[in-house]
Amino acid sequence: MPVQKGFTLLELVITVAIAAIVVGLAAPSFSNMIQDNRLSSQTLDFVAALNLARSEAIKRRTRVALCKSRNEADCSSNNGDWEQGWIVFVDNNGNNQRDGGETILRVHGPLSGNNTLAGNHNFSNFIAYSPSGSSTQFGTMSLCDPRRDNSKGKAIRINRTGRVMVSTIEEAISDGRKPRTCT
Repeated sequence: MPVQKGFTLLELVITVAIAAIVVGLAAPSFSNMIQDNRLSSQTLDFVAALNLARSEAIKRRTRVALCKSRNEADCSSNNGDWEQGWIVFVDNNGNNQRDGGETILRVHGPLSGNNTLAGNHNFSNFIAYSPSGSSTQFGTMSLCDPRRDNSKGKAIRINRTGRVMVSTIEEAISDGRKPRTCT
């Protein structure tokens, strides 16, 4: 009698069941990894915009600002928070609003993943840098995702000299800062 090679139906069912259990256990941690990476990426995008504004203010010897923007062309001072997007522009007249003829240096569209980016009272609508590279105001931006966890959320702090520091919101609170919280 010839020897048959292959799997029985029972062996196949058991293998598929084990694979389904392993995938079911891995999916939640994979989702957390995606959310963590999205927070890190969006934090780096915002920090890059701040650094661009600062370096362009120094290079151009004029005021450069970031403002939240719904349409990627003008500042939105009343509606929503920074998660709707922002623009970096040369603010020739220092009014913290982009006027006709003021050059847009960078545009960033809305944040993905239902993440929120909000500033404390100093950064409710704009962040500006003077020709020396110092910030015209100081404060903290808070980046949160739908988990609403302060140990995961990012605090982007800008001091008077224009230096940017990033920590978790939990760390910023323990340092005595008063960022918006994720909860």
